[in-house]
Amino acid sequence: MAGSANVSSTDAIQQFRSAVIAFQDEARTCLAALDHQLRQIMLWLEQDRPNFWKREVENCMREMTSARVRLHQCRMRRTGDFRPSCIEEVKDLEKAKQQLELAQKQLPLIRRWHAEASHEANEFRGRASQVTQAVERDLPSLLALLAFSLQKLEDYAAVSLPASHSSPPSIIAVPDADSTARHSLPNQQSSDGASRHSADPTSTQ
Repeated sequence: MAGSANVSSTDAIQQFRSAVIAFQDEARTCLAALDHQLRQIMLWLEQDRPNFWKREVENCMREMTSARVRLHQCRMRRTGDFRPSCIEEVKDLEKAKQQLELAQKQLPLIRRWHAEASHEANEFRGRASQVTQAVERDLPSLLALLAFSLQKLEDYAAVSLPASHSSPPSIIAVPDADSTARHSLPNQQSSDGASRHSADPTSTQ
């Protein structure tokens, strides 16, 4: 048949369709995992860290108050002209002050990190939505097209396969001019001899 397709196998299309399905499942899993991790990070910056450092500020303030009381008690323990150095108490108070300052500095940092992370999260969600759209809309369209193509090719193969196995038409041998002349020459010679024999008057006597 002129212009017909030579379809021998649809395995390549079937393998490609299976690969697309596997990619779709893997992409869905990755997108879900990334979204879950992003939510955890934002929750950690929004609730966990602020609450943690607020508690640390409160603990440091209590520790600093306790260090001041111990230093005051140490300085009150005077015996005559003897005045205790209270070196350990002073060190404890300085340490408590440093820890309180560190804890207080973390709260503004957490708020800034949360604002920056929120901006990056929105950027990520915008890009991820394009991938999600491709996975949930474009890939199903591609799979439907591949399934349609496979069905059409299988139908075509089912129709064209019996025609390709049909027996070829029988060939009728046609003699050529030389063989015809060779076979007719003896017959012509015998007929010519018979005519000469009948025409000769002496042949009858």
